[in-house]
Amino acid sequence: MTFKIFIINLDRSVERYQSALAQLAKWPDLPIERVSAADGRVMTEAEIDHYYSLSLNQQRYHKLLKAGEKGCFISHIRCWQQIVEQQLDFALILEDDFLVNGDLAALLQDVAKLPAGWQLLKLAMPNKQQKIIAAESAGQFKRVFFAKNPVSTVAQLVSADGARQLLAAAVPFYRPVDVALQHTWELGIRAEAMWPLIFKPDLSFESNINTKSTEVVNRRIFYWQRLRFLLCNVWNNIKLYGVVKAFTARKWPNPTGRTHLSK
Repeated sequence: MTFKIFIINLDRSVERYQSALAQLAKWPDLPIERVSAADGRVMTEAEIDHYYSLSLNQQRYHKLLKAGEKGCFISHIRCWQQIVEQQLDFALILEDDFLVNGDLAALLQDVAKLPAGWQLLKLAMPNKQQKIIAAESAGQFKRVFFAKNPVSTVAQLVSADGARQLLAAAVPFYRPVDVALQHTWELGIRAEAMWPLIFKPDLSFESNINTKSTEVVNRRIFYWQRLRFLLCNVWNNIKLYGVVKAFTARKWPNPTGRTHLSK
């Protein structure tokens, strides 16, 4: 199996990259590659519009995306493209503000032994703890299936098939990348993870994405999309796992530590 660890990092954020490398120093033999993050604040409109749809954003999302949110999504697209172009079996995609608390080498060994077919595996859940609908053994870890894909993209694994599927289904984008990845039925992927979750965000850094500003929110779209998401998510779980499992999913305490709220 061929894989790499991609660290998404803005060219100007040297300290964050050094911190990321320090987190991985325990495993010096792992193949690490820095991916220059897209800076939505300095990209031209044409460069952004190659991936982003303003019209879909206005029609289907409740607020306009910030420059940082656009850049973040494009940065993840760059990683998916590299998985395909470098003909990797999978990649661990990390944003540069992460902490790791667990045996990363063992995790990657277990992932390499997974049966073919997986596409995206979450490795962090820094916001609301989500319920687990099903699980199966995967070596020292468990491969678990979420009733709702956790928000945040601080750490996740993407397979070659997953990268191709995401490039085909998630572009052009009109929502933040973490929100888009929650709509698994639209993307043709499942909400999965490797348990326990060994990554969490490093809250000592200021966010490169969120900035304080007055935002205009289209509440009609907001409430409609929330209702639509709830119904589609429940129906998707029923189709994949059956009625009983869909309504008996439960939260698991993460043995590597409590859930951490994001910035």
